[in-house]
Amino acid sequence: MQRKKMLIAVLSIALLVGVVTAAIPWFGQIKVTTTVTQAILLDGKGYADMPIEETATVAGGESFCRYHWLTSQTSVPVNVGFETTGLSEGITVSYWKIAWYKTVKTTPDGPGTIIATINVEDIGASVKWTIDMDETCGYFKNGHAAVGLVIGIGDKIVFQVHDNDGTDFHYSWGTWLLSYWDNIHGTPWHGWHTGSPDYWNIPITEVNGIEATGERDLVSNPTLGFTITINKGWLGCGEFKWAMALMGDTSDTYTPSTFSWADANTNHFHTATVGTEITAPFVLQPKEKLDFCIGYKFAELIGSGTYTIYSTVKPAP
Repeated sequence: MQRKKMLIAVLSIALLVGVVTAAIPWFGQIKVTTTVTQAILLDGKGYADMPIEETATVAGGESFCRYHWLTSQTSVPVNVGFETTGLSEGITVSYWKIAWYKTVKTTPDGPGTIIATINVEDIGASVKWTIDMDETCGYFKNGHAAVGLVIGIGDKIVFQVHDNDGTDFHYSWGTWLLSYWDNIHGTPWHGWHTGSPDYWNIPITEVNGIEATGERDLVSNPTLGFTITINKGWLGCGEFKWAMALMGDTSDTYTPSTFSWADANTNHFHTATVGTEITAPFVLQPKEKLDFCIGYKFAELIGSGTYTIYSTVKPAP
C-alpha cells in the first residue's frame, strides 16, 4: 500500500512539472495579407506584361509617332526617366509630353466667303482636322467642293494635302493627294507643282501616316464633311504651322484669311503646339497621368533591314 501511494505521488509530481514547463510561443499574433501593385504603369500595364510590342513599316527619310501613357498608382512622387536602347546609325528617338492642342475655326459669314467650321484636335499620335462646309451657303452651284491643307515646320512650307481639283490630270477629280512644296525648280506658284508630272503628287492611299475622307461631289457628300488625319511624324512632335483653303465654284476661302498660294514662308499660317520634348528625368506626381508620344526618325541613307528599338521607363535618381 505504501508503495502504491508513493507511485501515485511521483506521477502527480511529474504531471505538475509537465504543466509548469510547457512554455507558450507568444502572447498574441496578427496576420496581414497585402497585395502590392506597381507604383507606375505603362499603358495601364505592369512589369509582368512587358514588353508592349509594336511594328511599323517605313522607308528611309520617314518619321512616325506612337502614343503612350504613364499612370501613377501611388501617393508619393516618383522620379522616372526614359532609356532608349537598340539604336543604330540613322535612327533617332525622342519623347514628347502631349499638349492636347485643340481649336475651332469658324469662317466669317460675309461676301465671297464659304461658311464652314474647322475643328483641329490633337488625338495623341496624330492631329485631326474635321471640316464641315455649309452646303447651303450658295458657293457650290457646280455641285462640288475642294479642300487644301498646307503644313509648315518653322518658317518652311513642307507639303499640302488636297482632294485634286483638276490641277493634276494624272488623277481623277477628288482624289486625295500629298503634294510637296519645292521652289528650287522654279514655278509660277512659288513651290507648288500640283499640275506637274505625277511624281509631285502622291495618292494618300500610298502614304504612311496620312488619311483623308470626304467626297468632292455633293451628290456623294451632301453635307460637305471632310476629315484629314496626319501622324505627328509628318508634323514634328512639338510645334507646326498650318493653313487651309476651302474651294467652291465661285469663291475660295482661306484660314488664316491672309494666307496666299504665293506665300514663300509660313508667316501667314496658324501655329499649333502639340508637345514639349522630354529630355531629362522628371517627377511623376501622385496619381498623375502623363500622356506622351515617342517619335521615331529614320535617315534617308539608312540601310534596309529590321531594327528593334527599346524604350524603357526606369526609376531615376
